[in-house]
Amino acid sequence: MKKVLCAILLITGCSSGGSNPQAEKMTESDFETKIASSITFDPLIIKVGEKVVYFVKRLGESETQKYSWSAVAEEGVSIWIENKVPFDPRPMIVKTKLERTGKVLEQWIGEPGGVPGQTYPNPRTADAPKPVRDSNAAKADSKEEPDKITVGGKPYDCTRVTTVLSYPDGRKSTMINWFSKEVPFAASRALGGLVKRQFGRLTMELAGSDPLGAKAELQIPPK
Repeated sequence: MKKVLCAILLITGCSSGGSNPQAEKMTESDFETKIASSITFDPLIIKVGEKVVYFVKRLGESETQKYSWSAVAEEGVSIWIENKVPFDPRPMIVKTKLERTGKVLEQWIGEPGGVPGQTYPNPRTADAPKPVRDSNAAKADSKEEPDKITVGGKPYDCTRVTTVLSYPDGRKSTMINWFSKEVPFAASRALGGLVKRQFGRLTMELAGSDPLGAKAELQIPPK
């Protein structure tokens, strides 16, 4: 369980594991946004058709950003995940082909309905994207408690997970996640999917979910 929670806090790119060589140059605001707008899921239990949509909002600001994850196709033991993220002037989709172990096989990026570019494998980049399940040994202190919350007018029976992560430079971050077995893109069978997150000045809340109806918005060019 602790590894799952560490991964939530450690991933600073999309949930499919895009690497971020500029991470150490991020501002505190950038760092909060990257963490708050990422989810960790278990590829072993994701089913084609699953979709989750979240709104992310910063305290004191009126702007709300929208993020979504969709499982859109299956190829043998691999699954294609589309992660739509806000981008100026239009949203972008990071589309990733994952082994059920979490290993990234391919990654593409492009506008919905547009022609994507392949970012992995890429001959100009030696490093592979991080797997969904981050194995870094972070120091985390987590507490789980049953809870019931209402998001978007719907009540959820949840597990509330409060995690304090200690960073090598001495900083600490506290994240509170509410998980429910009613929500797709489960972090684990025991927890279910994310309903709500509080991290720093940011709140991430479930705006919608679908266990069966996800459709691809980014088509990979034929090889």
